[in-house]
Amino acid sequence: MVMSEQRIKILIVDDVAETRENLRKLLSFGHGFIVAGEAENGKEAIALAKRIRPDVVLMDINMPVMGGIEATEAISVELPTTTVIIISVQGESEYLREAMAAGARDYLIKPFSADDLINTIRRAYEMDAKRRARFAPVPIAQRKTGKIVAVFSTKGGVGKTTIATNLAAELASHARKSVVLVDLDLQFGDVAIMLDSVPIRTIADIAKEDEIDSELVEACLLTHKSGVRVLASPLRPEQAEIITAKHVEAILTLLAETYDFIIVDMPQGLNDITLAALDAADKILLVTTLELPAIKNARLCLEIMEALGYDQDKVKLVLNRSSRDIGLSIEEMEKTLRRSVDVHIPSDGRVVVPSVNKGVPFVASVPSARISQTIRDLARVVAAGDADDAAAAALAGGAAGVAGGLAGGVAAGAAEGRDGSTRRRMGISARIFSIFTGG
Repeated sequence: MVMSEQRIKILIVDDVAETRENLRKLLSFGHGFIVAGEAENGKEAIALAKRIRPDVVLMDINMPVMGGIEATEAISVELPTTTVIIISVQGESEYLREAMAAGARDYLIKPFSADDLINTIRRAYEMDAKRRARFAPVPIAQRKTGKIVAVFSTKGGVGKTTIATNLAAELASHARKSVVLVDLDLQFGDVAIMLDSVPIRTIADIAKEDEIDSELVEACLLTHKSGVRVLASPLRPEQAEIITAKHVEAILTLLAETYDFIIVDMPQGLNDITLAALDAADKILLVTTLELPAIKNARLCLEIMEALGYDQDKVKLVLNRSSRDIGLSIEEMEKTLRRSVDVHIPSDGRVVVPSVNKGVPFVASVPSARISQTIRDLARVVAAGDADDAAAAALAGGAAGVAGGLAGGVAAGAAEGRDGSTRRRMGISARIFSIFTGG
C-alpha cells in the first residue's frame, strides 16, 4: 500500500482530451497518486517529463507528431528512474513486444477498470523501485572505506619493505585489524619471501582478466600466519608489463571496501602505476635514512609531492636507522628537507637481519626489542587516525622514550589525494625534469 506522504507522481500522455480526463477520474479512486502533468503527443511528453520528472508515465501508442513507442524509448534512456506504462486499444503481441523493447514496464489494453489501472501502476512502480534499490551504488557514507597506506622511497636499501611487512603484521596481530599487504614492486618484489610465503597467484593473475571484481582479487591473496593477507608481486619480472595504473586503481578500491588497512609496499621511482597508488593513498610514509643520496632523493620527492598537491598531513617522513652516532645529523637533514621527521625508527641489525633471513617479522619474533616498539607505536599512530589520540595511545604504550616522539602522527582522512588525480598528473614529467635540472 502506497502511503499518502509518498505519492506517486504521474504524467498522462494521450492525444484525446477526454481520455486524459477519464484517466484522472480513474486515478481518483485510488490513494497516493498525483497527476503532475498532461501531454498530447510523444514530443511534448519528453519535454514535460524532463521538467517535472514523474515517477510514472501513462503513455498512449498512436499519437500525432511522435508516437508512444518512440517517446517511451527516449524517456527510458534519458530518465531511467521513470516507469513507463503503455495504454492502447491495440492488444496484438507485436505492439506488446515493441513497447517492452522500448523500455515500457507494463501494458494496459483499453478499456480497463480503475482497479486494473491502479494495481498496474503500483506493481510496475514498486518493481522498478526494488530494481533501482538493488543495483544502485552504495552511498559513500555507507561504503566501507579502509585506509590505504603507501610505504614509499625514492632510493633502494632504506628498509621500506621491512617497515611495510612489520607494520602490516603489527596491525593484524595486535591492533586486530583486517590488513592486506600489496607488493607493488612488480619486477623484484620481496614481500612474499620476507614473510616466508610462496604465492600461487599474484597481481599478474588479476591483470590477465578482462574484468576485476572482489572475488577475483580475494582468490589471488595468500594468508600469512600473522593474519595479514598478501597480494604478491609477479613471479617473473616480465609479467610486470601487463599491469597498468587502471589495474592498480581498481584493486586498491576493491580492497578498501573489504579491509581496514591496505599497506602498499611501493616500488622506487615515479611512473603511472606509482602515481596511481600514491593518489589513492590516504597516507604516504616516505622512508629515508641519514645517507646523503637518500636525503637528496627525499628532498626531490617531497618537492614533487607538493607539486602534485599532497599536503603535509598526507605525507609523513619516516627516518629509518635513526641514530645520532652515525651518518649526518638529524638536524641538518631536517634543515635540508625543510620539514621535521615524523617517525624515528632506530637501527638494530641484530634484530632485523635474522628476521629478514628467517622470513619472520621482528614484531612477532622479538616483540620486546626497541625497534619492534617503534613499529608498534607507528601502528598505533596509523590506526588512530587522529594526532592527539595517537599521541595519547603512544604514551600509554610506553612510547615516551622514542626519539623524536610521535605526537605529530598520521592524521586520517586525507582523501584529497584521490580527487582530481588525472588533473594533478598532467605535466608531472616536466615538473620532475625541472626539479632534477634546477637543483
